[in-house]
Amino acid sequence: MSEPRLQAVPRAAEPPQGDPALVAVDRTLSELRRGRGIVLCDATSRSWRLVVPLETAETALVAHTLQQPGAALVVTGERAAALRVPCESDEVLSLALPVGLDAQQVHELGAHWEADGWREALGGLVPQAACADAICLAAVQLAKSAQLLPALLVSGLQTGAAPVSAQAVRIDEIARYTQPAEQDLVRVSEARVPLRGEESSRVVLFRDRRDASEHVAVIVGHPDPQGIVPVRAHSSCFTGDLLGSLRCDCGEQLQTAVKRLHDEGGGVLLYLAQEGRGIGLANKLRAYQLQDDGLDTVDADRHLGFSADERSYAIAAAMLRQLGFTRIKLLTNSPHKLRELRARGIDVQQMESLLAPANVHNERYIRTKRERAGHLIPDSDTAVDVAPGGD
Repeated sequence: MSEPRLQAVPRAAEPPQGDPALVAVDRTLSELRRGRGIVLCDATSRSWRLVVPLETAETALVAHTLQQPGAALVVTGERAAALRVPCESDEVLSLALPVGLDAQQVHELGAHWEADGWREALGGLVPQAACADAICLAAVQLAKSAQLLPALLVSGLQTGAAPVSAQAVRIDEIARYTQPAEQDLVRVSEARVPLRGEESSRVVLFRDRRDASEHVAVIVGHPDPQGIVPVRAHSSCFTGDLLGSLRCDCGEQLQTAVKRLHDEGGGVLLYLAQEGRGIGLANKLRAYQLQDDGLDTVDADRHLGFSADERSYAIAAAMLRQLGFTRIKLLTNSPHKLRELRARGIDVQQMESLLAPANVHNERYIRTKRERAGHLIPDSDTAVDVAPGGD
């Protein structure tokens, strides 16, 4: 088999439209999802590294990367814990691979999310760990943004070495991509959309220019911008909202929220493109499998290499500001969501629990949210007055 060729793609002088940093990172994410290697540059240290996503890369590319200097497996602390590597959960680690592992074994490290699969791929050995540098931190952030498992092969680059045609990006451009700005959110279109139980409703679509993701605001009834407006910030849930899954309470909460907004004379439902608390549908289904094997929802996400909640509410806050609703009553069980919106300039005057009936399939999930994620889930609907600016 001939060796795959890697040519770093020259950067165009200036795209005719759009932020060059966003364009560069968006192209990089596409390459990672397609299993291609990318090149990351740290302008401060003037170093270049080859980054390969183990979940999607072909074995030939993994084999080539292993031949480069300093090849190491880069994972989050949560994912390293599945290997029983001593670490802090908020760390990113560079793991030295045991001598003798072939490309297929290393490739398996990105394909297996179960602990036994990882240990088998490593031949039962525990790798030596070191704290990751800036390039490795950026690589993990890219994997998460691409909604891939945060397990990457990172190496140096020999002069003239070339695995596949590679998009190059600077880590300062990645920082720009992962820090949304108000001007990144564009109000695109809107229309009257009568809903069952509330015929006087409008749907407003927003697009994030960083990644082209689309978020929706449903304005139920006629909320008064001068008053305290009821708001539900709801993350998309394909299985619960669309299929009626019994594994979570999302679908029930969505329908209950619309009814609550109607009963209160109007409000706003923000439907945010943040599937699986920000890890994406593929990883959410992997987490479901781990839950079937005995882990709870928090540990399942961490086992995959993610934090307990990967979501950001910067977009939600920007949507509310553009709609003119900044003084709100938040329909949620999560004090974290309240704090996040306040930190982004939204005046949350009140928090009201939003309950859904438990069943045999989601009882453990709801209990975990209460006991481990800090959700306030009382026995009955409760409104909580919260002091402005406080927790």
